[in-house]
Amino acid sequence: MAVAIDSVNRSLSDTSLPPALSSHSLLAGVNAVEVSSLPPVWQQIANGELKVGHRDPDFLVALARLFYTKGTDRSPEVFQQGFDFQSFYAKGVFETLEFFGHDFLTTAYPDFELARKTAKAQDGAERVIAFAQATFEDFGYDLPASFYWMLLCPIERDSIYEARPMFFAPQMQGVKRAYDACLHGFNVTAMLMRVQAHASERGLLIQHGCGCDHSLAQMIPGQSKLSFEFESAHGRKKALTAYLWRCWNEYLLFPLGVHAHTLAL
Repeated sequence: MAVAIDSVNRSLSDTSLPPALSSHSLLAGVNAVEVSSLPPVWQQIANGELKVGHRDPDFLVALARLFYTKGTDRSPEVFQQGFDFQSFYAKGVFETLEFFGHDFLTTAYPDFELARKTAKAQDGAERVIAFAQATFEDFGYDLPASFYWMLLCPIERDSIYEARPMFFAPQMQGVKRAYDACLHGFNVTAMLMRVQAHASERGLLIQHGCGCDHSLAQMIPGQSKLSFEFESAHGRKKALTAYLWRCWNEYLLFPLGVHAHTLAL
């Protein structure tokens, strides 16, 4: 199965194109918090004291400043229903940025060669690792480390096709919040299509149970190849940025989830 993208009728020099995303454009018209208000790990990233692989650390820091601002300034988008979630958001935004600040450090990312040596599954672990590595070669450090650990997690099971209910499986308790956020970020469809294209090259598709009590990053076999390319560099960066924003939101909101053990498959 191939997904065809309409050729872009406008050239990149066309003045009708939206402005390029940058650290400046992200914060334009926003009374953003200063870097000093962010968790310490972000302050160290901004000062160049910690090594991140992201190609534009200033952009990443600006995104963190925007996220913190929108989660703590009683923005109408968040608080329009009249419920006072201010304290919940203030705590959740800080926790979210603290986690992902550390998750972008180069030392947090998986070692794919080590994964090959330590994989438990014997029915396709190499394919899962090849898929995760191809995705890393595509997106690199623009995505957080937990994203790649989430892709790799099926190799830690008896079978890569094993379904594991993340909210209740003992093995998932230390990672479920981050993995769930990374999976829900796929609601930015362009990112899902691109990642699925890499999976299909290895005869796999990635599946996340709709009830969220269900399987975590379960692999399912497939025969067809999925082809997807971003229409432009701007479209790629926009999709990546939207993905991170959704991912952070999902991590923040995770404690509000309601889950039923009887629905876990």
